[in-house]
Parts: sequence; structure tokens; C-alpha cells
Amino acid sequence: MRARGQGLLTVVLVGVIVALGVSFDRLGAKPPAAARPGAAQSGVWLCPHGGGPDWVATVNLANPGDAPVQARVTSMGAEGSQPSEAVVVPPGSQVRVPTPAEERGSTTYVEYFGGWVSAGWITRGASGEAGIGAEPCAPEPGRSWFSSGVSTGQDEEGYLVVMNPFATDAVFDVALFFAPPRNPVRDSELTDVTLGPGRSVAIKLNGFGEGEVAMGVGMGVSSGRVAAATTVVSEDRGIASVLASTATVRTAYLPTPAGAGQSILSLAVPTDQGSDIGALLLSKGATRPVPNLAAAALEPNSAGIFPVTPEGPTSVSVAVQEGGSIMAALRTQGPGKDDAATAGTADPATAWVVPPTVAGEPAKPGVLIVNPGDTQAIVTIRLLPIDGGGAETTMTVAPASVASVDAGFLAAEPDASVLVTAQGGSVIALGASTSSGSHADSLF
Repeated sequence: MRARGQGLLTVVLVGVIVALGVSFDRLGAKPPAAARPGAAQSGVWLCPHGGGPDWVATVNLANPGDAPVQARVTSMGAEGSQPSEAVVVPPGSQVRVPTPAEERGSTTYVEYFGGWVSAGWITRGASGEAGIGAEPCAPEPGRSWFSSGVSTGQDEEGYLVVMNPFATDAVFDVALFFAPPRNPVRDSELTDVTLGPGRSVAIKLNGFGEGEVAMGVGMGVSSGRVAAATTVVSEDRGIASVLASTATVRTAYLPTPAGAGQSILSLAVPTDQGSDIGALLLSKGATRPVPNLAAAALEPNSAGIFPVTPEGPTSVSVAVQEGGSIMAALRTQGPGKDDAATAGTADPATAWVVPPTVAGEPAKPGVLIVNPGDTQAIVTIRLLPIDGGGAETTMTVAPASVASVDAGFLAAEPDASVLVTAQGGSVIALGASTSSGSHADSLF
């Protein structure tokens, strides 16, 4: 996967309980629900990754278990589904599945059987649209989706990507929220949108809110079930993908790595009840408040953006102090022109699978561990490479801090998925990589 990507930050977290019980978490407004420990050994992943002319996409499937897992991968677009591809994911390893990404609305549907696998995507732009988009796939469809990870600022194209892998029509409405004094948009073209069976679509949002750097998206499905994500394409800022969330939250953790530039925290309230917000920065040093978010107020049915300046590996912790729940996203400058975007996670976990975050050479993979608790966590990191037999290492992460996994350890298998398990407390695991020579950065 070679192209002239420039700096990207994309954050994706896929949690897994090692004893075949499953939990899925991501950096996002609300991680979608997942299978519970001891659940049936089958499931699905929905990957609304989007695309564009000459784009390349890869879905990475990782199996942290001790037995092979069967999977079936189906690509979808505006004209319907393509023939499915059957793959086997060996134990302790991963499989990379190339998938079409020629359309803005390109998507991929994954079914797995006889075990559990994680799934995440990497898209690589082309034809003047340099950059990388990387996110987890959704573990189930939903009837509501929310995102504040989209914008239509100068030279930006913002898209809502929606996929319907099922045999019946899906019908949905979309509402857009902006910074005051602009009112929400509930346009007739965004009402009772019908998406046929086995199809996906990208709705360009510029026509409903051009030049909006603060934008929230709320989506309600009246018939059927779908999955959704947002994608921003910009010549100056690269590609930013964010998997939407099935619910709003009252707390969100949004990590960003060392070397990141100025970050923008995007918040939105999609209800008639406003929200009073507070935010803290966790890093290797002392916890400190975000200056302009010590006690910020968001109006009902609105959105807002707030600058954040990271100092080394950092996690932005956002909490609703009073009022309605929110959606949150963080967009961070990389060393080049390709920004990262993430919707954070509402809940730390004791186990994660972090999909690969590099696309091309030279690759400098990275993984961050955030410990938001008040006790230290002993964290084990195991690589899940294509050929299996990945190495393992252990580290201690102090309470209320952020630590980086040893870069030399990760460099041995830069394309590997990473299994992270914690004892003594719950953590958040984040991929944070640089690749492709032109400073293409990825945050998972």
C-alpha cells in the first residue's frame, strides 16, 4: 500500500476478553455494544470505510485465540454487493484483506464463525487525495448513530458513509448541528432516505453546511439497521475517518501521541438539553485542566470546537458535569499534511486488540497506553503478525498517566495487530504510527 500519504492520526481500539469473552471499545462517543463473555462463537463487523478514485482499502482481521476462525468478507457500494471472499484467520495472527474503495460510499461487511476476530480498516488516498484513514469496524448494526468527527471547512469535503448489508430496505433521517447562532439542519433531502439491500452510500454534507468547522451528525433509522462513519477529505489536511457511535455519552477519553501538533476537540449536543462540560489532560506529568474547557457550556442542539495543546503522549478526558450527553471527537495535526481523527472511548477495558496503523514504508509503529484510574496497571503487549508467533513484552503504567510501548519492540512487526491486556486496572490502548516516508501518521 504505497501512495503519497502525508501526516495522519487515526485512533482505533478493539477490545477483546482473552478467554473468548468479547468486549469492543474504541475511541468514540460511545463504543458499540459487543458480545458478552461466553457468547456464541460467531458475529459480524461492519466497515463503512468510504473511498475515492484509485483509493486502496484493507480490512485487517486479527485472531487472538488458539484456534482458526472462518470469516466471509463482502464488499458493498451504490450498486450492491460483490461476491463474498472466504478467509481463514489462524490463531495468534492476522489476515489482511484488500477490499474495493473506488467510491465515496465503499464499505465492507465481515462475518466470522467458530471463534472471534477483531476487524479494522485502513484506507489510502490517491489521485491528489493524499492521506490515510483508519478506524475499527462496528460489531453490530444500529438504529441510531452519532458523530462530531466531520467538518466542511475551507477545501474540505465532509461525508456521511452509511451501509445496509441486509436483505431489506433501510430508511433513515439525518440531522446536522452547528455552532450558534446557526440552527440545526433537518433538510427534506436528509429525511426518509432509503438505502436498498446490500448497498452503501456517501452523503456529501457540504451542500447542507458549507464552511462549518464545528458540525455534529445525528442519525435515526426508522426501518432496518445500518452502520455509519464520517470521512473528511482535504488537499491540505489529508483524510480523517471516524466510526460513528450508537449513543451519546457523558464521558469520553481521546488520546493523542507524542509529536502531535495542535489538536481540535469537537463536541456536539444533539438534544434539547444543553451541557456543562469539563476536560482534563492526562500525560506523563501532572493532570491539568484544558484551559478553555474548565467549565464550558454547550447550547442545546449545537456544536463547538476547542483548541487543545498536547504535551507528549496525552489523553483528553471530557466529562459532562451537568445537562445532556454529548458526542466528542479529536482531530490532531501530524508532522505532515494528514490529520488524525478519533471519537475516543467512553469506557476503559482490561483487554484490547489494536489493528495495524501503518501503510507503507518506512514505518514507525507506535502504541499508547492510557491509565485513567487511581492504581497502577501491569500491561502485557503481544504482537499478532501475519505469520503468527508474535513476541510479548510487559510494562507498568502509573495511575492517571499515558505511556508509550517500546518502539523497538513494535518495529519487529510493524504491520502486526497488537493484543493488550491489563492487570490491576482498566486501560485504553491506542495505535500511533508514522509511515510512507511523507510523514503519514496513524492513530488507532
